[in-house]
Amino acid sequence: MDLILPILSTKETVKLRSDYPNIEHLEAGNTAAWLQERLDQLLIRAKEERAGMNLAKFLTLGTAATGAICYATSPLAPIGALVAFAGYVWSLAQDINDTHQFAPIPFIRGNLIEFLSAMGDSEARVDWFNNQNALVDLMCHLEPMERFEFAMLKQSAHILTDYLAQVSSGKRFYAYRWILDWFIQLKGNFPSPEQLHGHLATVTVDPRINEEQVMAIQESITKTSIGIPAAKFASLPVPKFVDLPTPGGAFAIAGGNFDLITAMSARIQNHLIIGQQGSGKGLIISNVLDGIKQRHTDTTIFYIDPKGDEKETGYFTGKVDVLKRAKVLEWNPSKTVEWFKATIKEFQAIPGQKLLILDEATYLSSLMKNEGEGNWFKTVIMGLVSVGDSAGWNIWIVALNPNTDDIGVSGGVRSQFIPLALITSENLAPYTALISTQWLPKDKKLPTEDIQQLCGQSAVKRCYYYGKFNEWLPLPKMPNFSGYDRDSRRLLADGNEVNQSIQDTVHPNSLYELSEPIAEPLNQLPDKGYGDLSQSSLLRFTPLNLTREQVLGMIEILRTELNQTEMIERLWQCKKGGSAAWKEAYAQFKELMGER
Repeated sequence: MDLILPILSTKETVKLRSDYPNIEHLEAGNTAAWLQERLDQLLIRAKEERAGMNLAKFLTLGTAATGAICYATSPLAPIGALVAFAGYVWSLAQDINDTHQFAPIPFIRGNLIEFLSAMGDSEARVDWFNNQNALVDLMCHLEPMERFEFAMLKQSAHILTDYLAQVSSGKRFYAYRWILDWFIQLKGNFPSPEQLHGHLATVTVDPRINEEQVMAIQESITKTSIGIPAAKFASLPVPKFVDLPTPGGAFAIAGGNFDLITAMSARIQNHLIIGQQGSGKGLIISNVLDGIKQRHTDTTIFYIDPKGDEKETGYFTGKVDVLKRAKVLEWNPSKTVEWFKATIKEFQAIPGQKLLILDEATYLSSLMKNEGEGNWFKTVIMGLVSVGDSAGWNIWIVALNPNTDDIGVSGGVRSQFIPLALITSENLAPYTALISTQWLPKDKKLPTEDIQQLCGQSAVKRCYYYGKFNEWLPLPKMPNFSGYDRDSRRLLADGNEVNQSIQDTVHPNSLYELSEPIAEPLNQLPDKGYGDLSQSSLLRFTPLNLTREQVLGMIEILRTELNQTEMIERLWQCKKGGSAAWKEAYAQFKELMGER
């Protein structure tokens, strides 16, 4: 008598598996069509959920309003109004639970106050509807896991097809679910193909797969194959690979080869460097700049140092081409604003490859905000990020804490920076801030005991997290070009030349410069219009004099966080209204978006 094998599936998972397109098609190698079918399924499901939600709110709200108005015609009308209103409240509660958004008006989603204010102005009303992202709205109506799955399929179906095509039959559905799980944990990144194959080597073939159906589908595909003309191909997005966490946390890789200085100097990229005073930011930056000057001789290094600490002069000697220093704490705010704007304008005028290092960004951003220049500051940061490698511009932002929203580094902009965080054994408060601001990946939120242990492994009692490594590591000892030891608060014995430069008020090569502000406004639109499209490649847009491609790059980043009006106000530094500056800015925006 044949032994009856127990069933692996439970009643709950049977329903889950039946919710997908026929899994045998995926296992038979019909991968691309299966993924497209799943994407269409989620899209239609979202549309149906949204339609049902809007219809429920519309009917219950309409019935409640009708009952309230007609209360005098029948004694049952008020009762009907109450019942309908209860149904409306229930449907609204369900909508909030599903989408985590408050949308009391049927068919309208988003900020209610902005919607109501926009309805009274024809131009604002058109802008409001144009700025609605229907795809994001649809995703809100899916289950949490399905939202991530929809995003993965929409953006990376070609990557999944390549991944699953290399997986043997009987393991493809498992591999799909495994990739989805890591896609969610890694915040939109994929594990490498090697990691996938290494994991699947320990996975057996799914016994729930109907092998007869799989073979029949494979034969059917073979029979129906016909000659197809050669297609034209275009490059698709390259996936971002992230190493999966290894057992043992940060200490499992302590013996690995992680050279921070080489990693930062080999290729110049945007960096966000976070650390309290005395954590070693200047020490690391000076060593990296030393490597950059050797590897990238054609790059101009432009350093903005608002605190003007003479003890740090040695950090810059021979490593910085333009050093703008000032003791801004001794200045009034308006003078500092003028000085900072002048230094940015000077940086923009430098041709060729260049790197801007903005020190004390937290203080500068708060001061600019208090002086009413907060949006200008954010626009500058956005402009530098958007220009990026295409123009050979890069920026390093140095800040005391990870609360970088006021600096203009939030949301999509933050993803354009490689993070570097420094922690000392004496002060773990910055590490708590890193966690509270969700600055760290979830799998890198270590217990404070582990952070202290990492600091204990360091010769300088510090540890760091670096985005390229995606690991916490002890900070090694490195050359101190400043000649001043902050831990012992004394000059180093072997730093005579540097010590002398510290004592000098002006460096012999005029590197050390206590700059004075240049009273020239930089936040006004140029008088020249932009109506002539024949010279579009030479046109400059916004007060930052950016090219068309650069502004479009900024708009692409900002559109996920701001609506059209807010983007215009942020980039062109003018308030909505009837002013000439607003009209010109609005015309430029429409021209850039191809709407003229």
